[in-house]
Amino acid sequence: MPSTIEPFASPRAHPWHAFDGMRIVEAPDGSRLIAARCSCGDVIDVADAVFAACPEHAGAECGRCGGSGDVVDHRALAWRAPSAAELALLERALRA
Repeated sequence: MPSTIEPFASPRAHPWHAFDGMRIVEAPDGSRLIAARCSCGDVIDVADAVFAACPEHAGAECGRCGGSGDVVDHRALAWRAPSAAELALLERALRA
């Protein structure tokens, strides 16, 4: 679901609100999006998920990657405002 909107470096929150974290959501086509959320509950920005090998991988009990061997490559993320289709997907996924 690439966008033609100019990407930005990091997710933003609404003015006077706190940033409330990120969630990885899988699209029907198997691609994964990372949704950044505002403390009010709104999805504020999205990025196509990019992963890298876990630099501290410690097997199934790894505290950093949860045993998957992969971590989000934050430097490679290009944040953008979500499209209407992405918002609909995220709304369904975040309610589940």
